[in-house]
Amino acid sequence: MFRSIARVVVPVGMVSVYVLASLANAQVSPSLPNPTTAPNPLTTTIFIFRSNMQDKIMKSAEAMPESKYSYRPTKDVRSFAEILTHVADISYTLCSNAKGEAPPATASGKGSKTEIIAYLKGAFDYCDGVYSGFTDAHLNDPADFFGVKTNKMFILTQVANHDALHYGNLVTYLRLNGLLPSGGWF
Repeated sequence: MFRSIARVVVPVGMVSVYVLASLANAQVSPSLPNPTTAPNPLTTTIFIFRSNMQDKIMKSAEAMPESKYSYRPTKDVRSFAEILTHVADISYTLCSNAKGEAPPATASGKGSKTEIIAYLKGAFDYCDGVYSGFTDAHLNDPADFFGVKTNKMFILTQVANHDALHYGNLVTYLRLNGLLPSGGWF
């Protein structure tokens, strides 16, 4: 089953990086590096996309009032707080995997808005450290994705992909609570 998933996800990830590189080439913001002129265009592209998603997630976490952190549209889905904690958990898991080490020990207290935001920021900062050590030459280094043999590029694209997936959830939760997401086209 994992091999079937990997056969679909790896090509989708590769196409995503190509598309993202094309979008990034349009120079989304003057404050972002232009990956086409970077020494490592692929890792720069992945970094830009990931940073953008993480910025939107942090803004969403800050925008939702603490009283709504327990909000869930139905009993069968995660609460707003649980989504944020899940994003941080997976960021630690995937980035430590790409780094080739066990996930770092993290604080157990993740109940309040302040604690959850701190945990999320810690996960994003940890991933920043992992990404900063990569060059395009490292992207094809072997990696393990929950038992599936793959490469580091797959792992690093999954971090950004996972962030984007759950940012979509957060946008819905914000809108259902009368709040506007940080938005932007990219």
